[in-house]
Amino acid sequence: MSKCRVYLTGGDNVKWALDDDLRLTRRALQDMVEFTSLEEADVVHAMWWAALADIPKQALTGKRVICHVPGEPFRYFSLPQYNKTAGVVGQWIVWTRQAQEQLVSVGLESKLIPSTVNPEIFCPLAENDPSLSTFRHDLAMPQDSYLIGNFHRDTEGRDLKTPKFMKGPDIFVEIVRALVNRGHNVHILLAGPRRHWIRRRLAELGIPFTFVGELIETEDDISVNVLPQPTLNVLYNLLDLYVISSRTEGGPRSVMEAAASRCKLISTRVGLAPDILEPACIYLSAAEAVELIEKDIQSDDLQATIEPHQRRVLQNHQPGAVAPLFRMLYAHVDSIPPFSAEQRRYMSPTVDKKRPPAHIRALERLTRRSRGGELTVSIWHTFFEPPWGGGNQFMLALRRALQQRSITVRENQLRPDIDAYILNSIHFDIDRFLKSKPDERLPIVHRIDGPIHLIRGFDREKDELCFRLNAELASYTVLQSAWTYQRIVEMGYQPVNPVIIHNAVDPDIFHPRGRIPFDTERKIRLISTSWSDNPRKGGPIYRWIDERLDWQRFEYTFVGRASERFDRIRQVAPVPSHELADILRQHDIYIIASRNDPCSNALIEALACGLPVLYLNDGGHPELAGYGGLPFNEVDDVLPQLEALVEDYMMFQNLIVVPSLNDVADRYLALLREVAR
Repeated sequence: MSKCRVYLTGGDNVKWALDDDLRLTRRALQDMVEFTSLEEADVVHAMWWAALADIPKQALTGKRVICHVPGEPFRYFSLPQYNKTAGVVGQWIVWTRQAQEQLVSVGLESKLIPSTVNPEIFCPLAENDPSLSTFRHDLAMPQDSYLIGNFHRDTEGRDLKTPKFMKGPDIFVEIVRALVNRGHNVHILLAGPRRHWIRRRLAELGIPFTFVGELIETEDDISVNVLPQPTLNVLYNLLDLYVISSRTEGGPRSVMEAAASRCKLISTRVGLAPDILEPACIYLSAAEAVELIEKDIQSDDLQATIEPHQRRVLQNHQPGAVAPLFRMLYAHVDSIPPFSAEQRRYMSPTVDKKRPPAHIRALERLTRRSRGGELTVSIWHTFFEPPWGGGNQFMLALRRALQQRSITVRENQLRPDIDAYILNSIHFDIDRFLKSKPDERLPIVHRIDGPIHLIRGFDREKDELCFRLNAELASYTVLQSAWTYQRIVEMGYQPVNPVIIHNAVDPDIFHPRGRIPFDTERKIRLISTSWSDNPRKGGPIYRWIDERLDWQRFEYTFVGRASERFDRIRQVAPVPSHELADILRQHDIYIIASRNDPCSNALIEALACGLPVLYLNDGGHPELAGYGGLPFNEVDDVLPQLEALVEDYMMFQNLIVVPSLNDVADRYLALLREVAR
């Protein structure tokens, strides 16, 4: 029986993680398939979705396409370019349970085949191994320090000054800064390329570190500072602890490498970490990581986790362990539907024979650009002057951001010269739009909030209307959070070409400049805001706090409308955005207790003004707050979590990351350009 002919692709040609994944996958497949060129292949097997982007759709027609998910699916769903490629894939392969659970939650099936590491390279070394003594001597590291390692990139090649927040270098810095401030004798070992930001930051803070590699200050060093894997293994063996601080990951490979090397490690709850690490080694905040490390410094608590970590890697994460899973996949490869010409025809978000040909539309846009405008976009939304609800606030900010990009923005108009449309959920004149709309399908980006009935507790029929409009009109769907996507799928709907894009606020209004400094010598100032007086916006919980807060230590302001009356919380009527931002900057901690809130603009406004948040662990709150706050699940958690925020206030404030309006507008613009083609 002839072997399946496979075109294997997807490395990144820098001898880093993807190249290693490609090599190890080739090793696992080598006895069961025949590797061929793209033209001769029956199956295209890609290590990640972007590897498929450069292959013409015509070249994929008739072939079965298998693609790995090396990152977190929800992060990919936020990338407009992902949708352009995902449609060719017949079978997804995930590396982690987390990735599989995320795909299942939005109605997508996958095969779980774990990522692998070579245990012949990453392994424990004897204490008298000469390579260890050589490195200790050459690096001149202090012998009495607790040595903490991190080998992740922390910047992008195109920007060596801005931290790569998905890798969490700022979280790592806050952890080690807290350890130093508490008097612990720690030393940091850095390796790998693109460590420019973290080297500068540690030097600024006076935190001792050693960098293994060639010090290149202003240029990309990826061609020279990707260390050989045997060298990395020696470094893992030198460490007292490896710390993973990423906000989102598909791996990282360092989980497997450190565990196989019998190096103690702790991690955020990302990617492979829950599959390999003991629960005690996973931290949910930087402050929690500091506590874990302090306990290990004092009593070697993490020593007991080394053996189970190594065992799980050897059992599940080496090529020999995954080969049977690949064999089963390829034994049933004929069940994977081949990419068809019909699929290729309909992969364009807008398919309409009545629209002018693409070259004519391109010429029209070129003519308009010469007159001072790139695209003409019509936003269908009923705009209100603030103060008004969060959705309205975001649409105002988006309108301004598009105009600043030389986009001609019209409001609630249908005209032949309009290139693309944004429809805001059902919050526009639907009857007028449908009556005035021409018969052909228009290029439409449909922004969905809700589900509305989960936010309000009623109005299920409005959700039905929203999803009917989406199916009939949308070219792309913008979902405000992963939580929104999951809840919509639970209701039985599949939005058209979904892309997750969080809301953002106007940075000229909501910013931390001029905010009051935090000071425990005065009363700590708490604040909540809400436009709606629906009880689901948190009124009963705010009332509970009102009755139990230590008013000798705290004061509390509520701006807006609430379902409850308060005895001690100061209530302020709704105010315009500029005034609200000024009030936020005069407070220390923001509390939000709304339920089923998909992407709270009020929460983003507070974060943008520099306020750490205490949030109900529900809706889109965890996605937005990240490491800039703490959750509570029940009211009994509120006061203890508030105390934890106060204790490590500056750490939480320093880790606030808010969606950038520039980035959000660019993502919308990418979708608008795509549908306007």
